[in-house]
Amino acid sequence: LVKEIGAQKNILSIGSGIGIVESIIVDSIKDINITAIEPSEDTSKWIEGTPQINIKYGYFPDILENNLSFDMAFANGVDYVFNNKQYVIFLKSIVNYGIKDFILISSSGYKPSTMALIKDLIKDILIYFGLYRGRQFWGYSRTLKEQVNMLKKSGFNSTSVIYESHDTLIIKASV
Repeated sequence: LVKEIGAQKNILSIGSGIGIVESIIVDSIKDINITAIEPSEDTSKWIEGTPQINIKYGYFPDILENNLSFDMAFANGVDYVFNNKQYVIFLKSIVNYGIKDFILISSSGYKPSTMALIKDLIKDILIYFGLYRGRQFWGYSRTLKEQVNMLKKSGFNSTSVIYESHDTLIIKASV
């Protein structure tokens, strides 16, 4: 992510969580300003005093003033909370805000092993017959292809994969 930011100075972070990514960025790039948006006021307290990070508690884009502009934005681990319709609306709001360059960090690119697939199949059969209570819903998981399709459907014209592993996707998208 630091490499992708390069010389850009005014960055928007959507879903900063505890702020570890933002902290690493400001440690690596001294001449940078990050506006970090996080809905939960308890998570980012430990980075509140960092001069290069301006934390705003709330939701994008509502928490921002209309006249703010950013060189780029990234969203870290927020995609799992949205169903497909909500996700497209969220991504369109990034485009509509005027952000041209965007990086999506997703940890929902889960690719189960063969053994995990077999266990899931057995659980599904047991659930069907009422012998297993079911699973907790942890959010929406999307493949790389689904992520790219959602970005394009939302108005991003070009996408490129920066990083892909069995559980993490980092995709750069531009308008």
